[in-house]
Amino acid sequence: MRWHGLAQWSEQLVQVRHPVEVHHALNRLLPLLEADGVLLFLSDHSTHQQQVYSAGISPQAHRFMQQHSNEDQYLKCYLEQGLVGQSVPLQPLLDNDDEARVNFLERFTPYFPYQHSLGLVLPLSPGRSIGLSCHRNQRHFPPSSECTLGAIGATLLPWAHLWLGPSEARRDLALTLAETQVLRLLLQGLDGSEIAHRRGVSKETVKSQIKALLHKTDCRHQNQLICLFHSQRTGFETA
Repeated sequence: MRWHGLAQWSEQLVQVRHPVEVHHALNRLLPLLEADGVLLFLSDHSTHQQQVYSAGISPQAHRFMQQHSNEDQYLKCYLEQGLVGQSVPLQPLLDNDDEARVNFLERFTPYFPYQHSLGLVLPLSPGRSIGLSCHRNQRHFPPSSECTLGAIGATLLPWAHLWLGPSEARRDLALTLAETQVLRLLLQGLDGSEIAHRRGVSKETVKSQIKALLHKTDCRHQNQLICLFHSQRTGFETA
């Protein structure tokens, strides 16, 4: 396993702040896994929401997985066999030649012509999970790739917690107008001093407003706050 490469990737991962950057981060995984494609799923089952990111996968295949992930027979068999937490080859999971498998593969194969795949599902918190799969067109993945995929999954867990934010949806934050403005400026990359200058207030005032934001969102620090709202920029309530 290429521990040095994984350590470098882990350091870069904590800097990810935008969905496009997630795709770029996954691109850097391809040589580590010696894979042709990678898929990442972040699932919140309580809200029926799923985020899908990929690298080396065609746009058509990416859209197919977004729209039909609930029909994924590989995932169904993986869960039925109690494999959560394990990196395993996916193709052998569908050895039984039943109707559901045949129908799924007929629709799936045109988008995913890969002959060899590994999959991993890890729980994040009640009702949430992370799924990661890697794919090859030619050779089988060696057993060492299963270890590498597991290590990558473990590296993704703390980032995914921050990316998704608190487990319970906070739609009733009742932010003040000033707090909403400060939050939007934080998401634009401004620091406390720049926000104070932009809004014509003191640094102490901005610091107090950021503390209020952290309290209302149950975030421990400013980076977690930014991760929480990066994909929700228009969803702020004002008092």
